[in-house]
Amino acid sequence: MPGQDYIRLLSALLADDVAAVAKRVQATNFDFEQFRAFTDIHQLSGYLFLHIKGGPLEGLFPPEQLEYLGGRYALQRQRCDEILLEAAHIQDTFKAAHQSVLFLKGLFVAQQFYGDMHQRFHWDIDILVPREDVLAADQLLRGLGYGKLSLVLVGNNAMTRFTHTYDYHKRIAGPDQSVHRQYLPLDLHWCLRSHFSFCLEYENIWKQHEECQLQGRSFPVLSTEYALVMNVLGIFCDIELGTTRLKSFLDLYKMLDAVDSGMDWDAFFEQRTNENIFRIVLNVIDLLLDVLECRNRFTRAASFVERHRSFIRLGNRADKYRLLERSRFSFQGRLWAHALYQAPVLQPFLWTMISLPFRIAAHERKLIKLMGRM
Repeated sequence: MPGQDYIRLLSALLADDVAAVAKRVQATNFDFEQFRAFTDIHQLSGYLFLHIKGGPLEGLFPPEQLEYLGGRYALQRQRCDEILLEAAHIQDTFKAAHQSVLFLKGLFVAQQFYGDMHQRFHWDIDILVPREDVLAADQLLRGLGYGKLSLVLVGNNAMTRFTHTYDYHKRIAGPDQSVHRQYLPLDLHWCLRSHFSFCLEYENIWKQHEECQLQGRSFPVLSTEYALVMNVLGIFCDIELGTTRLKSFLDLYKMLDAVDSGMDWDAFFEQRTNENIFRIVLNVIDLLLDVLECRNRFTRAASFVERHRSFIRLGNRADKYRLLERSRFSFQGRLWAHALYQAPVLQPFLWTMISLPFRIAAHERKLIKLMGRM
């Protein structure tokens, strides 16, 4: 499967393994155009341009391919700058209203774990507010010109019980301040992920938050621990839905790069046990270590996983690659995910059926757009 070959190439690129990269890209059947399409689908093009350009890997890629990746990076950089300006407006508005807010993912993950907000592809803004403040946050966002895309089924209390975010969007000015381009999406979160079995302690999440410095401004963000947890839960849910992008795996790779050597994994996973997500987090980290072939890089995490191998759902690497296939009509990811929920076997399926109408209402327009691309 070409996808598996490209994932192996990605792991070699991340490791700066010149010999392994050369062996793959110089093979007679290697198709640079297909690999370029692969990097676009998984939103890796801009990052790979920076990783390859000016280093020992550059000579292995045709100039026209690097030029294309460079064009993607230029667009990525422009979008980052636009998002930062809008995030600053949101922060000022929420601060003036004495509304608590944390900024999630996107620019902030890029700055914290990549070292530069421009290195990571993102197109939207994600914010977290306390669940009891969702309606107040909604009014503030509307005052900033955001339109709410999500439908509210039954009422806000039911929606916030069965989903984790509302979708918004807003037109923003182009470089000349008059021409408007596509909408800027925003996701309003009140929890990291919703599921009846999850027991995340939001009082701790808010207490442990950190500050991220971006161009002279300080933004409140998740702690490193919970940024990692949120990323893992995102990967898990994407696999369950068949919408996986390797950008999320690159995020996790960068996070482990930052924390593995100093992380007390026993304490980390003890807290995940308390939150009822131990098996989920363990299996997602194992998945990363296998598909990006980085056990020798993240030795402390790998050692913990190995000591708890009995909780790993899939041992075969080929099966793990298949989990990453993007298909909403495959049940393999759903079966894998449902086996990892720490609840009686039928309850996750019942939760899925009960919560489905609320999730469709919350993300109706996203789902229509996604289905239209299949």
